[in-house]
Amino acid sequence: MTGRVTKPGIILLLAVAAAAQHSHTDPAGATVARYDGADWHLKGEGVVCCPCPTPCPCRTNGAATYGHCERTLFVQLKDGHYGDTSLKGLKWVNTGGACAANYTMRSASYFDVSSTPEQRTAFMKVFASFYPAGTAGFPYVRIAPIRYEASAGGRLRVIIPNILEMEVDRNWGQASPPFAMTAGVDPLSNAVQFIENIRYKMHDPDAKLDFDYSRRQANYRVVDLDVSQYRSKSMLFQHEDGTGWFNETQLGLIKQQGLELPDLDAIRKKAAGLKRAGSRR
Repeated sequence: MTGRVTKPGIILLLAVAAAAQHSHTDPAGATVARYDGADWHLKGEGVVCCPCPTPCPCRTNGAATYGHCERTLFVQLKDGHYGDTSLKGLKWVNTGGACAANYTMRSASYFDVSSTPEQRTAFMKVFASFYPAGTAGFPYVRIAPIRYEASAGGRLRVIIPNILEMEVDRNWGQASPPFAMTAGVDPLSNAVQFIENIRYKMHDPDAKLDFDYSRRQANYRVVDLDVSQYRSKSMLFQHEDGTGWFNETQLGLIKQQGLELPDLDAIRKKAAGLKRAGSRR
């Protein structure tokens, strides 16, 4: 005889089903986003890890050190909107080659399970607005639980269970960050801070992603970006040409915006010393 399911039992079953749904990533899909002219603003922070040594040459209008760019960007928005759609609290991870390297075979995006379909569509339209054609392709998009942890000591962790583990340290084990914010080519900010890459592992067989670039390069950016900065062509990212150093247009923007130019040799030497010290901790 089949037992009758009571109303509390139905509620429990629904809760279990919902928990099971969000305990793993949803199937991947592909989409193309097209900018429709809406106003937008993003406010938050972001972290990038990649295979290059510190300082990453992509940030100064150069080519990736090893000719490929398996970089991962994590973004958390504290506030923001696209048109009437709020983007507050959105968490997003993108793994691909859209830096200074022409390496687009690896491109996967992950939105946190707390995001809504409207937020995901809106955020992808923001990225479409970065490009002259107003179009951006997202060949592999998944919904997954993204965990972000930030400690008072400068350590940041980004976890997608069974897929991604990123751990960085803005302070390099010191009491405060040893590197200042300096001019950098990036779609979300004109300034980046070089930070310590402690752990950077990616494993998603469906996306053909499987690598470990721990102890390589990482950088941090504060995101406070408005559509007007792209409309006025005020972003260094809009003028990159991979020539190896900031070009004339970028240098003009850096001067106009009062940004500090990075001293690459000094950063390289200091980062090497900090890594050696870190290996003894």
